[in-house]
Parts: sequence; structure tokens; C-alpha cells
Amino acid sequence: MSLIEHLRSKIQQSGPIPFSEYMEEVLYHPRFGYYSSLRLPIGAEGDYYTSSDLDPIFGKLLAKKFESMAEGSDSFTLVELGAGKGSLARHILEERRFPYLILERSAAMREHQRELLKDFDVRWIEDLPRKLTGCIFSNEFFDALPVHRIRRRDGVLKELYVSGEFEEIEGDLRQPIELPLKEGQTADVNLEARAWIRRIAASLDRGYHLAIDYGYLHDEFYAQPHGTLMCYRRHQAEENPYAHIGEQDMTAHVNFSDLMDEGIRAELPTENFQTQMNFLIELGILDRMQQLATAADAASLQRLLRIKKLILPGNMGERFKVLVQRKGT
Repeated sequence: MSLIEHLRSKIQQSGPIPFSEYMEEVLYHPRFGYYSSLRLPIGAEGDYYTSSDLDPIFGKLLAKKFESMAEGSDSFTLVELGAGKGSLARHILEERRFPYLILERSAAMREHQRELLKDFDVRWIEDLPRKLTGCIFSNEFFDALPVHRIRRRDGVLKELYVSGEFEEIEGDLRQPIELPLKEGQTADVNLEARAWIRRIAASLDRGYHLAIDYGYLHDEFYAQPHGTLMCYRRHQAEENPYAHIGEQDMTAHVNFSDLMDEGIRAELPTENFQTQMNFLIELGILDRMQQLATAADAASLQRLLRIKKLILPGNMGERFKVLVQRKGT
């Protein structure tokens, strides 16, 4: 059975399914899902790349941030959510050997991680630990969580469902929700992200949550008339989530205001929110870049060009944001 056959069988039995359920199946089904494939989706040969693919400096500067967070703690544990192919973990641990846990739901990705991290003391976990002192962090984790697609039609909020022919159908909301949508406007609402903030807050005794992702605050998030859902295949953007089913990544921008508001309710208040550019500049990336520029050899200049992408205003520097929330310290 293929993924498409599985989805059609599921829809035939239950009727049209909410888009969030469709996205969950396409990305995370344990046998057929996008992240269950043995093909590595991240990097030059995949469909997209992350900051850690550009240069190890990203992870090394993060390690510097974690060192600052750990000051005064006898033990400080890092928990990475959705560790990709493991390169970010490797770059962090090359800089400092923190106790390191990875929560990764994809068995295929865990195998990539284990191979890359075989020389480091890393443990894989099935759920967040209790009474943690440390930092639970992620890089491009929240954008890959399944979203509910909501549209205002005739003054009423409707949820988008997927039919067996992979067409969108407007139907009743599965759960009550209030959104500031204009007539005909669509928004991609990440209810699972809110649940993760509650889980993270419950896990921490003392410490931090740090999330790096692309997204907006409330007003800009709801200024997008068609939502923010996008797909990526071989580094090319694709707007149709029903093309190349199971062979392309699906992602939606993060509503950071949601994460902050949920954090307040869960006693995990925001300590800092800024662009990736400002975050990395505060950690000293410009000094590292100056060293490469001074060296002026071919390898250093090539690294310099890659590193610039991390902080360029029109690129990852402004598109990506860094949220730091703090509990009990």
C-alpha cells in the first residue's frame, strides 16, 4: 500500500478529514510519511536546508548561549526537539559536552542521528523528562507541526477538510476557536504548538525554552490573506500540498504570539524575542566573520559567504526569530 492508497482508504472509511490530520499522515505516518523515508530530506541533496547545514558556527554560538544559561547550575541538560539529521547536536557538543537528550518521533531520522552522533554521549527519549534543569530547544520544529486551516465564509469560521480526491472542503470547526479573519481569509492555526508549550513548561523545574523558527507576531501573522502554508521539494517552493504527496516537505509560519501567550498561562514567561540576526550578533558572530575575512584564504571566504546568510536582513537573519522563555530561575 502506498501513502496515497492509505489516505484514500482512511477517508473512505471516515469521510473527509481535517487538513491537520492530512498533514500529520503525510509527514509523520510511521510507514509512509515524508519523515519516515530513508531518503534524507535535509541538506543539499534534500528538499530544504537549515541553519546548521550552512556552517558549524551556528551550533557553536548556540553552545555559547547554553553555557550562559547554565551558569550557577550544578547540572544543565539540553533537550533537542526534532533534531533533524543531528548536525546541530554535533556542532553544539563539539563545543561543549552537555548532558544531551533528543526527542525525535521519526525512526528514520533517529538512525541518521545515531550515526552522526555515535562518538558523543547522547540519549534518545520518547517523552519530555520531569523536573528538568536545563534548556528544551529546537530549530525549525514548530513550523513542521500539523496545522488547522481555518477560513471565514459568510461571517462564519470554517475548517478545511480533505476529500478522497484530495480536494479541500469547507466544514464545521472540530473545536471552538476565535480568530480575527476577514471574509474569505485563510489562516493556518497551530494548536499543537500551544500544547507543546504546556508540555515544555510542565517538564521544566528550572531552566529555559528556546525556539528558533520562521514566523510572525500576531498582527503580521493574521495579515497574510491566504495563510502561510508552503511545501518544498528539491529546494523549490510549491504552494499545492496535494502535489507530490509524501515527497515534499510541508510547513507553516509560527505564530510566536501564540507561544508567548500560552507560556504566560503555563508560567513560562518570555525572557527575550528577537531576530536570528540580532541573536547571533549578540553571541559574537561578527567577530568570527572578521577572523575569516582577515584570513582571506579560499576556504575562509567560502565559509564567510555561507555564514552571511544566517544574518542577512532579507534572508534568514530577519525571517527567523528566536524566542527564549524562562521558568523558575
